Amino acid sequence: MWSVAALLSLAAGVARAEPTADQAAAAEALFREGRDLVAKGKFAEACPKFAASQRLDPGYGTQWNLADCLERLGRTASAWAAFREAADMASRSGQADREAKAVRRAADLEKKLERLAVAVAAPEPGLVVKRNGAVLDAGAWGAPLPVDPGKHVVEATAPGKKPFTVEAQTAGPGQIVTVEVPSLEPAPEAAVPPPSGPVLAPTAPSPPLADDGAGTRRTLSFVAGGVGLAGVAVGSVFGLIASSRWNKAQDDHCRTETLCDAQGVALVDDAKGAATLSTVGFVVGGVGLAAGVALFVTSLSPTPPTAARLVVTPALTPTAAGLDLRARF
Repeated sequence: MWSVAALLSLAAGVARAEPTADQAAAAEALFREGRDLVAKGKFAEACPKFAASQRLDPGYGTQWNLADCLERLGRTASAWAAFREAADMASRSGQADREAKAVRRAADLEKKLERLAVAVAAPEPGLVVKRNGAVLDAGAWGAPLPVDPGKHVVEATAPGKKPFTVEAQTAGPGQIVTVEVPSLEPAPEAAVPPPSGPVLAPTAPSPPLADDGAGTRRTLSFVAGGVGLAGVAVGSVFGLIASSRWNKAQDDHCRTETLCDAQGVALVDDAKGAATLSTVGFVVGGVGLAAGVALFVTSLSPTPPTAARLVVTPALTPTAAGLDLRARF
């Protein structure tokens, strides 16, 4: 629903820049649609067409047709404001005959105007008053302002106050209806709903479970076991190399165990070096496997044993390498 103030704001469009070609074309098309709808008696559809055309390309003719359409629709206050604007437009352009014609139509409507006054009993800090959704300036409070016939909604809001809303009905031509906005009541504070069901007393938090280290020992057992297997694999490989070099030296290059030619001496040295690496591998592997077994066994018990003994004895000969492993828990 249009307000009288919205129709009066069309005056601002007169002073703006000339419309573009597209705007002028659209305004002309809307104007013609409005005239066709008026000819068919469809005033409710025609009035918005004239209003849209006037916004795009303001002109006296469009404004006059808008005012006439609003009067036919029964919107007396809106039509009165629109004829007043048409008279002002004609006056600014020096068209006295058009101005007089619009003034007469406005004067005829003024006798039929219905008015609504919104009085504020106790202005609140931050009070906002609205009529039909549009803010009513504080300077207009209490003034009997022209309104279109029918129902009008008045609202009032303020910080920390309960909102006020009332619907007012106009009383007929020449009559004034006054709506009084009372002192707004304080808004109730937001209440926290009580908890539903029985209220349970708070319980002390359960003490954390003691960590006996079983999980850590089990994880370390797998790590140690993996290292042990890798050590055994390395020891086995170098043990085979040592055996192969030693046998080749004794079979092809040595008359006795200690009397060898130059290549035999080199093979014997290689065999001894490989045997040493094999021993180291078996020692590392044995220690890793033993530690893994010990850690895994102790992880199965809630209380770890107080003592454990691991004995590792390497065994090395010129032709082989080995490991003697003993553990006690």
